[in-house]
Amino acid sequence: MLLILTIASIIKLSTGKRIFTGSYVYYIWILLLILVIGDLFPFRAATWGFGILSFYVLREYFSLVDLRAQDRLGILASYFSIPFMMHFVHADWYNMFIITIPVYSFLLIPFLISITGKETEGAIYSIGTIDFGLFLFVYCIGHLAYLAFFSIWMAAMLVLNIFICDLVCFFIEKRTFTFWKKLLLKYFITVPFTCLLTYVLSDWTTIPLLHSIILGLMIPAIVLIGNHTIQYFYTDLGIMKEKMKPGRGMIIDNIKSILYAAPVVLHYIRYFIF
Repeated sequence: MLLILTIASIIKLSTGKRIFTGSYVYYIWILLLILVIGDLFPFRAATWGFGILSFYVLREYFSLVDLRAQDRLGILASYFSIPFMMHFVHADWYNMFIITIPVYSFLLIPFLISITGKETEGAIYSIGTIDFGLFLFVYCIGHLAYLAFFSIWMAAMLVLNIFICDLVCFFIEKRTFTFWKKLLLKYFITVPFTCLLTYVLSDWTTIPLLHSIILGLMIPAIVLIGNHTIQYFYTDLGIMKEKMKPGRGMIIDNIKSILYAAPVVLHYIRYFIF
């Protein structure tokens, strides 16, 4: 893991801002650092790292959406969902982890908004907006934390595969191709690298060869789907790529590829391997 972190550092120093806008490689570094901490120290330290990352992403999201003052209790409850979810990750209580946000937080937030708000207009929008952010920016990152609990190397494999996918996507996106041509190029250029990486790391991840290849084929597709879906909301959130900065979409843009990939990969591995 230290070797992987060193390689990521070299890539960051050698590319700077010439390859990725903003600080994309910086966030890859943070994710790998959290995994190194989880490998060298008790895993609780890594869960705190994932929890802090979830908090900052969710806070940035809330700063971009138009919520009412009376929604504050619902927003507070969404923040408090983070330590509860991470506790269930550390305790390996999968059943509670999987239902904490989709059931308890999902039902509690509307109740809290209903008892503190006098104005009913816009309530559905507020509840949906808060729950959407909680699911996408906390629950999905929680799946990466749970994957790291299963195996640090599995989580590292996913993060490095995502880095490869985003690197290829960045270069192809600058070409003047049609949407579908870009999409196909992004996938088919990335697949050989992701399949090779999952195969090379299979001795450490302990993922069987067949499933390693399947994951190598699957991850680029999930990343493309996630990127396209989340970028679809950029205009609505007021995120402008040319004016990215912390608090105005930079964190969301840098970790968006993980949000779709982490849940799918975790459940695939848990179903077929564990």
